[in-house]
This record gives sequence, structure tokens and C-alpha cells, in this order.
Amino acid sequence: MKYLTPNKSNSQPNPEPSPQGESKKAGGDYLELLARWIVALISLPVIFISHIIAQFVTPGTPGYKLVGAIGFWIGTLLSTDSIWQVLFQGKPLLPWFEQEWIGWMGWLQLPFNVLFWISFGISALVQVMEARTLRGKEPQQAKNEFEESKQYTLGSKPNGNIDLTVALWGDYKRAGMKERHTGGAIALFFWVLDLTTTFVGRNPFRYTNPGVILACFAYNVVSMMAGEIGYSIWKLTK
Repeated sequence: MKYLTPNKSNSQPNPEPSPQGESKKAGGDYLELLARWIVALISLPVIFISHIIAQFVTPGTPGYKLVGAIGFWIGTLLSTDSIWQVLFQGKPLLPWFEQEWIGWMGWLQLPFNVLFWISFGISALVQVMEARTLRGKEPQQAKNEFEESKQYTLGSKPNGNIDLTVALWGDYKRAGMKERHTGGAIALFFWVLDLTTTFVGRNPFRYTNPGVILACFAYNVVSMMAGEIGYSIWKLTK
């Protein structure tokens, strides 16, 4: 009769981990944790700056709206310079293509000048009106107005009626057209005002150098369009 003997490999006890191996493992864990902390500390300023930048480029955030407001203010301020010079005979606000300007001390006193804020308000109004003429109506708004206007049908011109009936028929036929013509005339007025104040305040043809003439002309165009661009940026970021 054979007796089963336990296998040597199974009968041998598992070797206990040595204290030296445990210390090496613990030391490696500590080093890894320390490395993570160092990387986190190094990346903290970068992450912080990234979050700040994201506030200025993400729609709907306060920073995004701030960018639009700054764009509107800077653009309007460039256009204010011409109105300030022509309508109120003030010294130029900016030094470019000017013989003299108010200087930095003048800028410190400018917020307390009522005429400057009147010029700024006129400039803002001009930029808003010009921006509206450049943008036109949104497709959905134009579609709604078109669908609404189709419900009004016009019969033939009445014959054999009193003059009041014929006049009212004409009013009905031309309803809404006066507002369109008036809006176009107002827009034309603001464009003429902007062109006049800009080129009278900085006349590029007072120079003799062709390069300076072109540069001054380009600066005038940029100063005119800056307000419209700033207003459009502000509308997009609202």
C-alpha cells in the first residue's frame, strides 16, 4: 500500500517579503508622489493662465463680454477724435497725422470734460447706425416681415369715389414705405457726417508726400470702420 507524500513544492512555505524589498517599494511610491506634486506645482501657473484665457474666448463668459465692450470703446474712441476736432474745435486726441495733440496730461483731464462725452455719444450713435446699415436685417427677421406683409392684398384703384377714398387707397398701397425711405435718409446723413468729420479733421491732401497721403487716407478709413467693427464685436459677445 502506497502512502501519498506531499509534494515538496507545495509543502514549502511561501517566502516572506524581505524588509529591504518593502522599503524599496515604499521609497518608489514616495518618489512618484513627490514627482506628481512637483509637476502639479509647475503646471499650476500654466493651468491658471489657460483658465483666464478661456474666459476671454468662450462665448457667454464675463471675459468674452469684456472683450466685446473693450472693442466697442476703442473703436468708438477712434471715431470720437474727428467729431471732437470738427464739431467742438478740440485738440486732437491722438498724435497720428496731427501737428499737435492733447498729450498724456490732457487725457487725464479729458474724463471731466462734458464736451468730450457729448462727442463720444455722437460717435457711438453714428457707429451704431452705420453698423446697422452694413449688417442689414437678419434672414429670420426679413422672412417674418415678408410673411406678415403677404396677408395684405390690394385691390384695384377705386373709380367713381371721392378723393378721400382714393387718397386712403394710396396710403394703404404705400404703407411702410415712408419709414424705409426715412431710414435710408437717416443712414445716409450719418455716413456723410462721419466722412465729413473724419476727412476735415485729418485732411490727407495737406501733405505732399504720396506715401503719407496714402497712410493718412488709410488711417481715416480705419478710424471710420473701427467703431462699426467694435460695435459688431460687442453685439456678438452679448
